[in-house]
Amino acid sequence: MRKLILLQKGIITGLTMIALSLFFFYSLKQPPESSLQYIIYIVYTIGIGWSILAFSGKSTKAVTFRDYFSAGFRTFILVTLLMVVFTFAFYRLNPQILEAKITLNNELAIREGGHTPAEIESNAKQMRSIFMPMMLMIKTFMYLFLGALLSAVISGTILQMKKN
Repeated sequence: MRKLILLQKGIITGLTMIALSLFFFYSLKQPPESSLQYIIYIVYTIGIGWSILAFSGKSTKAVTFRDYFSAGFRTFILVTLLMVVFTFAFYRLNPQILEAKITLNNELAIREGGHTPAEIESNAKQMRSIFMPMMLMIKTFMYLFLGALLSAVISGTILQMKKN
C-alpha cells in the first residue's frame, strides 16, 4: 500500500512538471531552457520532499536513512521516467527547436569563419543525428542525480530532526 501511495505522488509530481513545461512553452512562449525551468525543479524538490515526509509520518517502526531514501527513490525514479518520455515526445513534436539550434550554430560557424559550407552542413547533419540521444541522456542524468541528491538531503534532514 505504501509503495502505491509513493508511486501516486511520483505520478502527480511528474504530471505537474510536464504541465508546467507545456504551459511555459506554449502559453508563455518560453524556450525549454529558460529560467522558468527552476520552477519545475522546485516542484521536483517538493514532490520528493512530500513523499519522504508522508512516509515519515506514517512509519510506525524505527526508520533508517535507507528507508527514507527509498521513499524518495521510488518517487524520483518515476518522475525521471515520466520526464524522459515527455522529453522524447516534446522534441519529436517540436522539431523547430532543433532547427533553431542548428540555424544558430550555423550562424556562429559563419561568423567565426574558417568553415566551408560543406563543413557547416556536415556539422548540422551530425547535430540532427545526436540531438535526441543527447537530450535524453542529459535529462535522465540530471533528474537521477538531482533526485538522488534531494532524497539524500531531505532524508538526512528528517532523520536528524527526529533524533533531536
